[in-house]
Amino acid sequence: MGFLIALLACAGTLSAALAFYYRQVGNHNILFETAAVSDIEVRHDIPAREIRCRCLIPLTNRGKQQGMVNNVFCQPVYCGKIMKELEILPRIRLLREKMRENGYWESLLLKKNDSMLTELEVVIRSRLELPLVVREAPRITILIYYQVVGRKGIDWMLAEISFDLAEKNGGR
Repeated sequence: MGFLIALLACAGTLSAALAFYYRQVGNHNILFETAAVSDIEVRHDIPAREIRCRCLIPLTNRGKQQGMVNNVFCQPVYCGKIMKELEILPRIRLLREKMRENGYWESLLLKKNDSMLTELEVVIRSRLELPLVVREAPRITILIYYQVVGRKGIDWMLAEISFDLAEKNGGR
């Protein structure tokens, strides 16, 4: 009986020590840092009925472990009935790579304290005149969904960025 009690005490101590160790080791904390957006551009091409928005967003790992960023998708947020008259094409890429037409994101390994610049580009094509589009939808918000794989499994994350369509070179 004494042996069983000693074995259970040893197992409990070992479990607590492992839990403490894993808590200290930590995990990734990979974020699109939308508060640190830079080089915001909003350009109107009136004859083509097109608005082009772009900005640079740091992608940073603030965690204690490395993590991998897979599957990055961009989606516009609904901005009213004007949406049926618009074609909105958001794409994101690592700044060091060429923009892909299909929007494919290659897996990226980020070590702790690594940071890389990404470029978000949004093309808005309209069947209506641009002043009407800007009046009906003065801002457009883009959601960035991304999958992060780390020591503790897979997480889906979300970031949000808005562009002010009424002001050229406006946004945030």
